[in-house]
Amino acid sequence: MTRYLRPGDWVFRKRNSDGRHRRQRVVAGQLFGYATEYIGNLLYYVGSSLIRARRNRFRRIRHGSVKIFRSTWNLLKKVFLFIGRWISGVWADLTNPFVKGVKSVKGYHDLMAEIKDAPNRVKLNRTRAFFRYGFKWNSHLIERFMSRVLPVVCLVICVFVVKNVAELPYAVKVTVGGQDIGFIDKESVYDEAVATIKRRIIKVDDTDWKPSAVLTISVADSGEINTQDVVANKILSASGMDVAEATGIYIGGQFYGATTAGQLLSATVDGIIEPFREDAKDMGDDVMVRFTRQVDLVSGIFPASSVISYEELSDLLTSEQEYPIYYDASDGENISQIAKANGISVAELQELNPQLDLNDESIHDEVKLLVAESDSLMSVKTVRIRTVVTTIGYNTVTTTSSSYNLGYYKISQQGSLGEKTTVTEVEYKNGRVVRSTVIEEKVTKQPTDMYVTIGVGGSAAPNQYGGSIGWPTGPIQKISRGWIPGQHRGFDIACREGTEVFAALSGKVVVSEDTTVGYGRYIIIDHGNGMQTVYGHMLVRFAYVGDYVQRGQIIGQVGSTGNSTGPHLHFEVRINGERVPAEPYLGWG
Repeated sequence: MTRYLRPGDWVFRKRNSDGRHRRQRVVAGQLFGYATEYIGNLLYYVGSSLIRARRNRFRRIRHGSVKIFRSTWNLLKKVFLFIGRWISGVWADLTNPFVKGVKSVKGYHDLMAEIKDAPNRVKLNRTRAFFRYGFKWNSHLIERFMSRVLPVVCLVICVFVVKNVAELPYAVKVTVGGQDIGFIDKESVYDEAVATIKRRIIKVDDTDWKPSAVLTISVADSGEINTQDVVANKILSASGMDVAEATGIYIGGQFYGATTAGQLLSATVDGIIEPFREDAKDMGDDVMVRFTRQVDLVSGIFPASSVISYEELSDLLTSEQEYPIYYDASDGENISQIAKANGISVAELQELNPQLDLNDESIHDEVKLLVAESDSLMSVKTVRIRTVVTTIGYNTVTTTSSSYNLGYYKISQQGSLGEKTTVTEVEYKNGRVVRSTVIEEKVTKQPTDMYVTIGVGGSAAPNQYGGSIGWPTGPIQKISRGWIPGQHRGFDIACREGTEVFAALSGKVVVSEDTTVGYGRYIIIDHGNGMQTVYGHMLVRFAYVGDYVQRGQIIGQVGSTGNSTGPHLHFEVRINGERVPAEPYLGWG
């Protein structure tokens, strides 16, 4: 049935939205197309710019490389051409005179063949003209030839002369009072010779002696070079001073006199040190005997005023009287050499002479140095080098675990002892030990730590051997030495090295030490009420001062440290500090 609209009815019109949506889709598609085209063009321009820049960069590198190669090649070509032309010119300058000479000989031969029937006058005129014009036209060849040859010849001559002159044995010639006394290799030898002469002059009123020598550089034969002592002797001989041939003695670098009885003087010096050498023979091969201060006997020319009788010099050397020893130092003498000659260090020399500054290398003025506060002149020292190898104990790293009862332990890594080598210099002076110095100490073997796990849970196993305290090494072992009143106040339990040591009773560790004598490595446990137990000669310790240990807890291992002849545990019981027999407390008394 058809229904018609009537007045007052609401009418809803359906909009045509499909066309609008279609137009919107077209516009959106166009915008997306424009955007993608723009982005594509932008990417194209960017990409083409990068490609263009890369190509331009490679092009510039290629062009630059080509330019550099061409420039280098042109330069090398010019250099090679220059060298080639120069070599060619030099070769031409060197060979043209000979080539032209050969041609001239041939030309003169042809000329003589042409005029062989001519009169001699004609031949003579033609020969004269041939050589005159030949020399005129070719003289420049000789000049160019000489310009090439003469520099080489001069260079060869210079090298030969310089080489031979440099190899000449130049030396310093010493002239005293117009008399040539010899050659020395350097001027310092002359200065040392002068210092030697000044040290030889004693008991002379005019001690400010100065030589009047002239030093010049000259060529000398190597066999003519003189030493310091020879130069000193020759200077003294040529100085006009009253001299004598004798043997002088220097102690610590200080001259004390000369005597004509040189052999007796040498025997006296040997007689002073020989008894000490005899005594040192029983001390072993590592012993050196020498004078405290350096002793030198020098034979040569000495001022007559410095020569004294053998008896006077012998009394001076053999006297055992001790007094301060001084050294008369001259300007320029080396401080370290003075100290070394007197058997002391530079620091000790400075300590003996606090009024002087000895920090420099040499003496700057004539001074009197104290080298010994109180000593005999010819004191002897014996030096013994002792090498001792000692063991280094290893540390025990202990880990406690409540998962195991008291008395349990496990070694996860065995420890090993180290070794240390100590080299000591022991100095005996006139038979008495005066100094012991460690000159080297080196660890030759590093110790390795022992790692142990110890149980701290539960309770210790009961003491099945009776008494109030437990046996310190587990099962009863052999007692190698018991209680001896006044001699051995404890008992020794013979065990294998490494046997576990247990705390005999609960208590606090009050001593845990390592020593090289006595108990060696040992522990003392305080149990209260005045009772203490001692565990000595152990290999390692597992308990330390302040630790509270339970009865039956492992506190170490049996060893042979300290005053011990074999592996064992020294066990003691102390009551109020007094060592008492342990048997009653073990239930045996």
